[in-house]
Amino acid sequence: MRRIKAALLAALCLFWALPATAAAWDSEPRLVLQEEGAGVDLTVEGLEDRVYGLQLELTLEGNCPDAAFKAEELDAYVPDCRVETENGKTAVTIYMSALSGENPINRGRRLYLGSLEPRGGCTLPSRARLTLLDRDLRPYTETVSVGSDFRDDYDGDGYRIYTNNPDHGALRVRPSYAEEGETVTVTVSPDSGYELEDLTASFGRRNLRLTDRGGGSYTFTMPDGEVDVEASFRLREGGTLPFTDIPEGFWCYDEVGYVYERGLMNGTGPATFTPNGSTTRSMIVAILYRMEGSPAVAPGAFTDVSADMYYASAVAWASANGIVNGYSDGAFRPGAAITREQLAAFLYRYARYKGGDVSGRADLSAYADAAGIAGYAVEAMAWANAAGLINGTSQTTLSPRGTATRAQAAVILTRFARDF
Repeated sequence: MRRIKAALLAALCLFWALPATAAAWDSEPRLVLQEEGAGVDLTVEGLEDRVYGLQLELTLEGNCPDAAFKAEELDAYVPDCRVETENGKTAVTIYMSALSGENPINRGRRLYLGSLEPRGGCTLPSRARLTLLDRDLRPYTETVSVGSDFRDDYDGDGYRIYTNNPDHGALRVRPSYAEEGETVTVTVSPDSGYELEDLTASFGRRNLRLTDRGGGSYTFTMPDGEVDVEASFRLREGGTLPFTDIPEGFWCYDEVGYVYERGLMNGTGPATFTPNGSTTRSMIVAILYRMEGSPAVAPGAFTDVSADMYYASAVAWASANGIVNGYSDGAFRPGAAITREQLAAFLYRYARYKGGDVSGRADLSAYADAAGIAGYAVEAMAWANAAGLINGTSQTTLSPRGTATRAQAAVILTRFARDF
């Protein structure tokens, strides 16, 4: 085995001393990139034959001496990548060789190599140098194009596989494009304290059969069309929230868990939720925007919502769909604490936008302060009260102008998400 590894690596490292052999592949291979967190996944596509070894050379713009490569679990030997910096450029060389002369390292036209972490401000090139070895250790060297896995003008074979971006865990599919009948591998990785709640691969309205391979790995057979793969994670039974100010048994523990697990509300710090803290108008709009899936939207026009704020797209989306209104001076006042009647109005309009049943109305005459509800919020408060979303602060008060704490918002949003 060691002789085989040594022979393959020797062939790779000395390829420049050999004359180029005739191409064994009819089409040019292509290196595809996909950003994954701090790393960039590398996939070689367009392989026409079995590959028993390869050398990939990338020249990055910028100095990244700590660049590292983590290989996929392949039937291959992969030493550490070679990194050299000089004159403002970083040369990264990746080697792979088959463990035996019987099994190639690829299983078809695509080969997922692993993840490259530049660990610096480097820019990836538009071309790369790729050397492939066949079973007889004959090298074939070619300069290949570098492209993004998210290009709309993808010109390779196969159908696209789309994935969601789940909270509290990671989801990855390999390959990202597959031909009919090809095996696709889905890998799920829950965060600490979480477990997989649901995993689906759908082709149109039909769910595909997923085979559990163990260790968070699943496979399915690619149909003749695009596939959507979606995963969700939940707090593992017996797990606890990370917030020291929301202990088990706290009056809103389950509701905070619900909104936290689904990424609707985050903590105010690594270990705090601040249940009695105020909730702003922008926070609620951002939560509804996440519930809607954060769709693309044109910039908004509020004078006090700059385009670089985290909630800018959320406010623009909510305004465009009649869920929120601004003030007469053209402002939205994103940092203002949201009142109970404003929260009712936002939820009422969002439920109506989603096509939910908003016909229910409660008789609010029993509340002494019902006359203080702003005209725009009367219907919304009557609906929210009838739906059990916003109850009285006492038997005789509704406190429409009172503010909603983060704990109260978590409870109200949980009820809303479950029912609408």
